Order: sequence, then structure tokens, then C-alpha cells
Amino acid sequence: MEDRSDKSIFYNSGPKVKIFLGEYGSGKTELAINYAVKIKKLGYKTALVDMDIAKPYFHSREHRALLEQRGVEVIAADQRLTNAELPVLPQDLNKVFCQKDYRVVMDVGGGDSAIVLGQFFEKIADSPYQAILVINALRPFTSTVEGVVEVYQRIENACGLKISSLISNTNLGNDTAHHHIQQGIELTEAVSKRLRLPIHSVVVPECLWRWQGNKIRTEHNIFLLHPYTQYPWQTGPTV
Repeated sequence: MEDRSDKSIFYNSGPKVKIFLGEYGSGKTELAINYAVKIKKLGYKTALVDMDIAKPYFHSREHRALLEQRGVEVIAADQRLTNAELPVLPQDLNKVFCQKDYRVVMDVGGGDSAIVLGQFFEKIADSPYQAILVINALRPFTSTVEGVVEVYQRIENACGLKISSLISNTNLGNDTAHHHIQQGIELTEAVSKRLRLPIHSVVVPECLWRWQGNKIRTEHNIFLLHPYTQYPWQTGPTV
């Protein structure tokens, strides 16, 4: 199998603004963090915008120190309101949209987060953007084609932006196996056919790719995911 994992052209191409949208549990926050770090490694001035106000924990802004250490600017609500589940808009949004040299990664949830994103419709729509729906086939609301289509329609209606591609991010955390990835690919391909949207990539954890990458059958781009988020049930430091 050809190694299509993490080619620089994969991150170097397309619009300057990447918007990751998805339901709670889709894994889009970890994905957004990984994408921002990879973009920065290519030498771009990079900002990660945290607009996920819907879920109770595991926000991009919780990784501010890690991201800033790697040269990624974090645009989020006032740090004093980090744990307040309120529709507080991130600071400095105008700066990253108006300055053409920024590459912007946006972490946005469904529901209330997508509605807040809609307040910036005109500003975002004036910039080249790519809105990507993140799909985890092992979550209740996105385990069927019909469920994913419903999430897709609800998020688009809430934010007013057009979702233009899909990411298969099927996982069970540390328990993810190659057959889970394959299950996610099959579902995402069915959704792709239904919605007539291209598949941006298939996410595979780095360790799984090293040990079982040869068992993953797909022609889509592979996005290797590094585990930056430390969940309460895990032990040991992240690197």
C-alpha cells in the first residue's frame, strides 16, 4: 500500500481558513490541534480559533501553553471565562481574518457553537474557507448515514456556511483498532455518496498506523493523529 500519510501538499493546499465542525465525541478538537501544529511546522503563521462552546470539557483552549510553545497562536474567549459554558466570542478574531499571512484553524462544535459561528458569516465567507464535517462512526448520533446527514443539515442551517468535505475520524481512543478505521471509512464513503461531498482524509492514530497501517485499505489521504489531549482515565504525560 502506498504511504499517503502526512504529505506536506496535503496541508499546504486549499483555503487559508479550515473549519472543523462536528458533534460532541467526534474528536474534532484533537484533530484541530494536530492540524494547526502540522501547518505551523510547514512555516506558516498559524492561529487556532476555539469556538466550541457546546461541550463541557476538552476544548482547544485548554492546550494554549502547548500550542503557543509550538508557535501556534490561540484565539479564544477571555481565560478568566475558560470554564464558563457561555456564548463568549474569542478575542482577536478580526486580526486573524484580516491579515492575509495567517493560516487559520477553527474548532467549532454543533448546536450553539455553530450558531455563534453564524455571527461571523460575512467575514468568514469573504475569506477562502473550507468547512469540514468530522465523523466518528462509533458515536450514537453519527453511526448511520441518516444520522450524519441530519447532523450535517443542522450544522449548516445553524452557521450559514457550506460544508464542503468530510473527515473520517472513527475511533475508540486508545482502544482503536484497524477494523474500527475500516468501519468509519465505509460509513464516510456512503455519506460522501449521499451528500456528493469529497472525503478530505481518514484519521489514523500514529501508533495504530505504525503497527497495523498495512491492514487499512483506502485510497484516501491518511491523517496521522498525535495524542496531545490527556484524558482523566489515562496515565502518563503527553509529548
